[in-house]
Amino acid sequence: MPKLPDVRAAAAARSAFAALALCVLAATLSAQTAPGAPTGPAAPLSPFASQRIIVVPVQMLRGDSASWVTAPQWERFRRELDDSIGAALSDRGIGRRWEYASGVVRQSKLNSLYVGDPYAVGAQPLRGQAYKVNDRMPDMMSQNLRTIVALGDARYALVPVELVFERNGARQRAVLRLALVDARTTTFMWVADAVSDGAATMPAGLAGILGQRVADFVVPRP
Repeated sequence: MPKLPDVRAAAAARSAFAALALCVLAATLSAQTAPGAPTGPAAPLSPFASQRIIVVPVQMLRGDSASWVTAPQWERFRRELDDSIGAALSDRGIGRRWEYASGVVRQSKLNSLYVGDPYAVGAQPLRGQAYKVNDRMPDMMSQNLRTIVALGDARYALVPVELVFERNGARQRAVLRLALVDARTTTFMWVADAVSDGAATMPAGLAGILGQRVADFVVPRP
């Protein structure tokens, strides 16, 4: 059975920077970040842009038969959204410092005896629920993410928890609920929504739009 990578030395070497990043993050965020792209002078997750962050696949869909994306379309759209998030972050200069969903899936397959399914990390108890900074993750989620994050030689993970379609009359919008989690303390460090504009019909390139909104939280647009 593959052994858990020994990340203690690397984590200790990064501890000073991580502490500084947490201080900056605490100073720039309230307990709950407002939905949508950040509007301040700096993206709220910018302190983590140079850290090693694991971006796991989008976990869940919440909608109905009238949603822009329905259950039969979900698997294909989810992979498109995963790729769009990775591409948007990479294009903003993050590059390979972060591990994106495709890499997480690849590493999980190579270590299938040790790592669970990255498309199902145990986030189901969060479906439709309110959760906030400093809340503890569900037990199964924390166990699975601890393994995935350790395999990626990291401590933190960005989790696209749930894609929700919200309607107002004939118009709807896509809301991607995000959380930055600390796999060591098993807590939520930051939560926010990446939100598309409201429209009567699904906009072209919806996955790309949401990917850009996610990247806005990390690196401001030029």
